[in-house]
Amino acid sequence: MTLEPPGSHAAPRRYLISPAYDLGWFALPGVLTIVAALLVGALSPAGAERGTLALWIVGVLLVDVTHVYASLYRTYLDPGARARHRLALALTPALCLWFGFLLHYEAPLLFWGALAYVAVFHFIKQHVGFVMLYTRAGQERARDRRLNAIATWTGTLAPIVYWHCQLPREFAWFMQGDFLAGLPASLGVVALALELPVWIVFIARRVALWREGQANWMVPLLALLPAINWHLGIVVFNDDRIFTITNVFLHGVPYLALVWVTGGRARVARGLRRAPEAGALTVAALALAFYGLLVALALAEETLWDRLIWHDHEQLFGASAIELAEGGAIEALVVALLTVPQATHYVLDRWIWRVGPKNPALAGQLGFKRSASRPADGPDEPAV
Repeated sequence: MTLEPPGSHAAPRRYLISPAYDLGWFALPGVLTIVAALLVGALSPAGAERGTLALWIVGVLLVDVTHVYASLYRTYLDPGARARHRLALALTPALCLWFGFLLHYEAPLLFWGALAYVAVFHFIKQHVGFVMLYTRAGQERARDRRLNAIATWTGTLAPIVYWHCQLPREFAWFMQGDFLAGLPASLGVVALALELPVWIVFIARRVALWREGQANWMVPLLALLPAINWHLGIVVFNDDRIFTITNVFLHGVPYLALVWVTGGRARVARGLRRAPEAGALTVAALALAFYGLLVALALAEETLWDRLIWHDHEQLFGASAIELAEGGAIEALVVALLTVPQATHYVLDRWIWRVGPKNPALAGQLGFKRSASRPADGPDEPAV
């Protein structure tokens, strides 16, 4: 993909890469998680096997934690990014470690609560970002951009408000008590009801665009799928398994696919001295190396978490005799250190997806043309 020269006209696009790639990696995960959630809820409504080991391995270890490390390909493993953002890349993990230590040492639940709310914002913004990618590719108007963002925010934020009004639940973001309790149950119902007018306007506008021959199917798909998943996982079912299914996969899988096409494959190819556009076997080897590094890092992190802090999965990581003093400085330091990759990912994700001089290759990787009215050295513009 290359940038269009200034002043050229590029037709609106429904897909960033191809119908198969975009539907398969960005939309299909959301469809499959809906089906899985309904099957789990119907076949095992009592949830006798909550938090099964297999689901933890696939969902948490192989998707959630690996997607955190995927941003390395666009930051610390990219020589260009290291040169352009040297100060930010050095300060971000240091500040995350410092503030994480202070919060955990003050009160562990304060630390986990703060991290939970940052995570919620990050998850919602990512879904909004995916919608904005296709809004921009389709060259939709500013009012449609605003409506698309509002609809995506509404479909994900309303279940979060409902969740706050129904505490405690059988599931938690990180741990029980990390969300603030005490909101009246009626507020949750109001939040869900307020979605209706937003979705009516949004769907009516998408129908109007379709009738005008401007259908952009990925926009409503990527706005509706998170909303349906979050309603199933938070509102409809009170089950930790279903919450994990509907929350993790739709967040992590598309992110991995996006990183792959925006520098991940090229970075691995350079490291292995292979052509990124070579044959199918070479591409498969590059994908295996791309994902293999992420799995190795995720496995190392989760081993440390389990042996030092949680002691939940001895069958995977072995028994550990280490017991850190609860609420002590050593525990606070260890927890803060282990959350540095996650917290750094949350922070850096706010700028590594901005098209402009700070990420000069991103527009070309996404197939976006630069507007003739915006100088080449103009301010960064959010791509997602």
